[in-house]
Amino acid sequence: MADNEDQELVQNSRIFYEAFLPGAVTRLRNQALAQVVGVADREDALEGLDRTQLVDAVRKYLADWQNAGGEVDALIEEAAQRSEFRIQAPSTLFVTPYPLVLRCTTCGAVQNHDKPRRQHEHLLATAYGRISGLDSAHGSSIRCTQKGCGGHMTQVPFVVVHRCGHLSQIGTPPAARSYDQLGLRHNAGMYRQNVFFDLLTDSNIASASVEMCPTCTVGRVPDSSTLQKGTPVSGGDAFFPQVIQFVALSKKPGELVSNIEAELAKQPESTLKGRARDLAEGVALGLLGRIDSEALQAQLLQILEGGEARPEDMADIDQQRQELLGEIDQLDSLIAGGLALHKSRDSARERLSKLISRMGASEGTFGEVRQFIPDDAVLLDLIKQRRTMEAVLLRHDVGRRSVSQLIASTPDPVLGESRAQDWSDVRDTYGIQDIAHIPDLKVVLSAVGFTREKREPEREPDQIAVKLNPFEDRIRTAAKGKAVLYAFSAQTEALWIRLDPVKVLRWCVDHAGWEPPPEACFASAAAAQACLLTCSPALTSAPGSAIELTKTVGHSAAAPFHLLHTISHSLMLTARRHSGYDSQSLTEYLFPMDLSFLVYVTSVQNFTAGGLLTLFQHYLRRWFDDASLHAFNCAFDPICSDVGSSCPGCIQLPRGCETFNAGVSRSYLHGGFADQGQGLWVPIGFWQPQS
Repeated sequence: MADNEDQELVQNSRIFYEAFLPGAVTRLRNQALAQVVGVADREDALEGLDRTQLVDAVRKYLADWQNAGGEVDALIEEAAQRSEFRIQAPSTLFVTPYPLVLRCTTCGAVQNHDKPRRQHEHLLATAYGRISGLDSAHGSSIRCTQKGCGGHMTQVPFVVVHRCGHLSQIGTPPAARSYDQLGLRHNAGMYRQNVFFDLLTDSNIASASVEMCPTCTVGRVPDSSTLQKGTPVSGGDAFFPQVIQFVALSKKPGELVSNIEAELAKQPESTLKGRARDLAEGVALGLLGRIDSEALQAQLLQILEGGEARPEDMADIDQQRQELLGEIDQLDSLIAGGLALHKSRDSARERLSKLISRMGASEGTFGEVRQFIPDDAVLLDLIKQRRTMEAVLLRHDVGRRSVSQLIASTPDPVLGESRAQDWSDVRDTYGIQDIAHIPDLKVVLSAVGFTREKREPEREPDQIAVKLNPFEDRIRTAAKGKAVLYAFSAQTEALWIRLDPVKVLRWCVDHAGWEPPPEACFASAAAAQACLLTCSPALTSAPGSAIELTKTVGHSAAAPFHLLHTISHSLMLTARRHSGYDSQSLTEYLFPMDLSFLVYVTSVQNFTAGGLLTLFQHYLRRWFDDASLHAFNCAFDPICSDVGSSCPGCIQLPRGCETFNAGVSRSYLHGGFADQGQGLWVPIGFWQPQS
């Protein structure tokens, strides 16, 4: 961090999560208070960053923020619509002294408290002009102007904020505005315990106070939500950076996702026709694990690249198509008879896909998915979610290593048997289908904007909404008037955990109030997953919209999503013992449509300590046991259980939750009411022993 005179060093990770971005007021190491007013860009740190994926992730975050009841500044909204964000990697931070309300440490005289509208630059120039030379006790300082005092002036460490983004210095209470010489009896902890007094009589006049926000009272009756808040600078209420992290695909699959989204944008809303239908069927088939993700990517690219055939060529193309279909049927019959002709069949299918792509549509290449998901509406919901495509394409885009591969490659037979037993226990006891370690997950960390007074969106309909404000860079001319995203990309490690769809479906039927589906739905993981996707709209929607959707469909229908989310929190909060990473060093990334989630290290450097690998290799069973025990009770019971079995004392995350901690509940794991309104009673949780 730097100003015109001195420099300090700040860790990269702190820049994003603490008060170090434009709009923040922070305390420097020399104990001076300053506001961050600009950031220098380090362009080389953005090499390889896919800006399209970043903007798409920001758009999703903004939609989730608004769905949760928050408000977004118009500058950010317009930048998202036009893809006109200025993306920077922060290096040098520029600050200016703030607040400029000064108080004498000797007599208590206070200055600049009555000039809220005066330009900051004028006050700053005046303050610099009054700095005296060095002395042995204080170094450079500003002398008090009161006659006979000669004390030293210090900044009053309070600001006044409002959830709309307002920020100002401590002001003069109405009762004290008629006094010419005011002092301040200073209390460093509580804003309202600071008392203004008359320097001439030493009598108290009024406590520090706040008024209604001048912006938010326009056009509405003032209420408690329009009242500003006085807070210590170090208290944190003046600045909450809103940070997102997302998994970045490599260039080719990333472009594929963007091209699919562009193709969907051409289609009429709520329809699945032509290429859009084929793309949706292909992605859904890959999601259910019925086609290899790498082969799927190749076929989807062929569909997108295929042009329209000339009318005079259609008859010939159709004849070739019928011949290939016949050839594929013959090969299928021979394969069923025991002949190893899979490569020949795959080759024929590839030629068919290329041929059909010339017709502008795949014409049922992925028709198998209709056996599982016949409903166009479900397919449309899936393909509209970028995360669905990420869940499918990420499988071959990273170097994932599953538990079965770990066990098979263990050279020591005793250790291999121990790992196999632990994995069997985890699978049977905790309903887990697969766990994989990823050593090369590419993630992007980005600061979208900031809020004041509250970190999370306001959910009360009659209250002033918490506003997401853009960063204002007052130093760099090119950044003025533009919405800025601050970002870093890094490669880190992760664990990919997937629930068993059959066990989740069985639990929903037995203990979450679902009507029993046909018995065929329990015959395979693909069938069970398709049934869950069809019956639970929360699984086919963006995680950020799950809470509002739950209000519509009910807690029973949304139970699979909240179960998945609760397991994610329980595991993150208990990972430290076995990995060395605490909950603030780990982040979740939910794939609800895949019944899976990622737990990865929130690194801004291409380095990790390998803690998740150690956990994966040696402590899986103990980790799940700890997570189950952690979710069994809460230090704040019975109060916590009475409000939905979720609070900061048990399974709520301090930061990084995809739904701002809404919807998670220990009851999904160990039984009880799963929400504060007691809309769903879970007799037996997913991790409880079945009788």
